[in-house]
Amino acid sequence: MAMSIGLSSCVQGGVRAPTREFSGVWLYEHEGSTFVEGATEIPTHRPRYEDTDWLEPDQRLSEMLEEDWGEVDHLECHRVLPMRVTFAGYRVHHLIGGTGHFGLWRSLVVAENTTSVERLGPVFCFE
Repeated sequence: MAMSIGLSSCVQGGVRAPTREFSGVWLYEHEGSTFVEGATEIPTHRPRYEDTDWLEPDQRLSEMLEEDWGEVDHLECHRVLPMRVTFAGYRVHHLIGGTGHFGLWRSLVVAENTTSVERLGPVFCFE
């Protein structure tokens, strides 16, 4: 335990890892914010919550959410806005339960300084 205190700190009911560079695909939904670390393309199937992180966006990523969701109002599903992102941030591993909406995700990743963001396509639904 003494060793982990020097490497991380407690935050939001969990253990905060050091700040580092992250890259991957962010799948933003109305009640979801799935980050698939290391991915470069949209996954062909919805990733399992237990294998992904809830992404808490910084200001730059939040500005990308100005998407016009009306263009897909006819879709009766959980609409997904896919983006490839790179940012400096940190991960919080929760000691009890998960994080995000209903605590479904394995950990929280907090973006502090986004260096790149690219939309990977239109809003869509996983089948």
